[in-house]
Amino acid sequence: MTRPVVDEHARKTSLESVRAPAEDQPEAGQPGWIDMDVRWLVTRETVGAEQSVFGVTYFPPGSRHEVHRHPHAEEVEYLIAGAGVARVGDDDVAMVAGDAVFVPRNDLHGFRNTSETETAVMAWSYHGAASLDEAGYIPEPS
Repeated sequence: MTRPVVDEHARKTSLESVRAPAEDQPEAGQPGWIDMDVRWLVTRETVGAEQSVFGVTYFPPGSRHEVHRHPHAEEVEYLIAGAGVARVGDDDVAMVAGDAVFVPRNDLHGFRNTSETETAVMAWSYHGAASLDEAGYIPEPS
């Protein structure tokens, strides 16, 4: 017996469906979000997640996410395209497409695109929270 395949589903989302003007994104007004295009694909709000967040961020040349921490969530960052430097704890870690880093709960982290011509694309996820508010966001003072 063949099961029907549906195009629309309450638990399905896409990069285009979550694209929003910068002022309407969850990070709007947060310090340290420099010229990033953040797409929040899986959250409590988008698909009813309870303990997970998944997204994709586009980092054009010169963009960065300054050092911060999430007291209520772990994070995984996977670089899909481009190159950059991830801060993980006290270390600056060179990343190229195919690299992933794990950030423990409450550990300092951030990312900067090091290319002058190529956009870096990162998939990332929080575990233990279903939104940025639940994960907590504490910027590191400069």
